[in-house]
Amino acid sequence: MTAEDLAPALQRWAEAQYGADVRVDDVTKMPGNAGLSFGFGVDDGSGAARRVIRLAPPGVTKRGNTDVLRQVPLLNVLQRNGIPVAAVEWSSDDPAWFGTDAFVQRFLPGAPLHMGSDAGSVPVGADGVEPFVAHAAQTLARIHAIDWRTELDGWEEPRDLPADVGFWRGLQAKAAEPQMGERAEQLAVALLDSVPAAPPVGIFHGDFHTNNIMYLPDATITGVVDWEISGIGAQPLDIGWLSIFTDPTCWAPDRQAQMRVVVDPQWLLGVYQEAAGRQVSDAAWFKAYACYRFSVIAAFNLRLHRKGYRPDPHYEELAASTYALADKGLELLRDPAQFAV
Repeated sequence: MTAEDLAPALQRWAEAQYGADVRVDDVTKMPGNAGLSFGFGVDDGSGAARRVIRLAPPGVTKRGNTDVLRQVPLLNVLQRNGIPVAAVEWSSDDPAWFGTDAFVQRFLPGAPLHMGSDAGSVPVGADGVEPFVAHAAQTLARIHAIDWRTELDGWEEPRDLPADVGFWRGLQAKAAEPQMGERAEQLAVALLDSVPAAPPVGIFHGDFHTNNIMYLPDATITGVVDWEISGIGAQPLDIGWLSIFTDPTCWAPDRQAQMRVVVDPQWLLGVYQEAAGRQVSDAAWFKAYACYRFSVIAAFNLRLHRKGYRPDPHYEELAASTYALADKGLELLRDPAQFAV
């Protein structure tokens, strides 16, 4: 689906929502890997207001990240609890509108703190990236503090850690190179041999890093975005995920050279723990698990790229890091002190 394909349907939708005199303009594909997402302007004569529409892939089974409407109850709960997210203004499973499930949100001001390039990124001042990452960790603690049993009763069953490892294990055979799957399997076995007994369970984002956070130049967060793989499960995954994306030791040298959002891992963990009011037991295990998950994701997406199913040269740049991530995960399990090395 292209912006040109979508524009007439958006015009019909806007007229039904706001009146016959409204005009839709500037329909553009949203950047990143957030599925089918488009920004557009809605002009009622007093000036255009930006919106974003997120659509389920037509003809694809609605499950996990392809079930876009599962995000709507979560986003509503997050907003009600004061978490900065884009407000959901409309949603529907009626294919008469767009041929698939869809929801519309307000467009967030600001820009992400891009991890690998300053193009399109929020400007960073004299204090560096630490204020931005600190606000991210503090916001993450607020997300984790929401009482999901009360707020999201019936939304999703908590995910069991061994079963979750099993899900990602199923993708290993679809890695771009057999050796990538083999290296990931070594880490999967080590993770399953040392699963934490009782981690805190609640809302987790699943892809929490500064590319998915909208900031103003003073490091104020205007919104956390891209909730496609969120769920109910072991929450320390999120801080482990943020840690690997700000820690060069998890990546191959070519990727290390590109990283512009780098902080001390122990400092990051401390900021989160202070905001959450609790210690993170087994932090090294969850960082290793984050290494495993992204290694598998990158190897799978690299295969899709090389076969031409989903071209994205970004994953070619991550090829060496699929091995580095698996190796770092194994190091973390052998020596938890490696969390901060």
